[in-house]
Amino acid sequence: MAGPLARALRERLEELLVRPLAPIEVAVLDSGIDATHPDLAPRVRAAFAAEIADGRASVVERPRGCNHDVFGHGTAVASIVARQAPNASIVDYRVLNADNTGAGDALVASLDAAIDRGCRVVNMSLAARREFGPKLLHHCERAYRRGVVIVAAKRNMPLADLGFPAEYTAVIGVDRATFPSLFAVRYQPESVIEFVGHGDDVVVAAPGGGYTTKTGTSFATPAIAGIVALLLGAHPELRPFEVKSLLKALAS
Repeated sequence: MAGPLARALRERLEELLVRPLAPIEVAVLDSGIDATHPDLAPRVRAAFAAEIADGRASVVERPRGCNHDVFGHGTAVASIVARQAPNASIVDYRVLNADNTGAGDALVASLDAAIDRGCRVVNMSLAARREFGPKLLHHCERAYRRGVVIVAAKRNMPLADLGFPAEYTAVIGVDRATFPSLFAVRYQPESVIEFVGHGDDVVVAAPGGGYTTKTGTSFATPAIAGIVALLLGAHPELRPFEVKSLLKALAS
């Protein structure tokens, strides 16, 4: 929906960056976050880690203000959300291990914890295996009914699927492309993954206080999640389907 409406909405987004907005909690389900990084120290409200014991997953609170990133991925993702949405408070849920893999049950437990906490946005720059999809779908639909917007990444290298939960209609699935701005959005109605964000050569925070450059759907996803946090900050009453409609209207 390019044209006057899209231009007007993009101008509206720019206005949102300089006006008071309702605070929005964004859950980042990832490898953990370095909350000592200057870009993130004032923004990470709480930290949790999913643990598996006796075959069951639980979510355990971790100390605030520490470096909980075991791989470096979560810090990068969180820094994009923080940059995009000044009204976003970030809640760190570590679901990935030091090899950047994780258990499906740990992912579900953390997603449920984020929903129960009342986070309005959940960023999932990851993809679960196809066989775990049906179980994950139930929890994504629970989030949708609770007004929680899940933004999830397409697989960078699709296998038999494009990635779960990104394929689900209750979720905002995100692919990547090169755009001049992190606020750019493309809508692709012919694809299961309906939205595309800027995910190429993105400057992101690195654990330890520095910066690096990353490319991938993992980094386009928080760009879209940040836009969602802005929209919800301006209009907290928005439901997930309305957020999708606004993103479509923003698309160029």
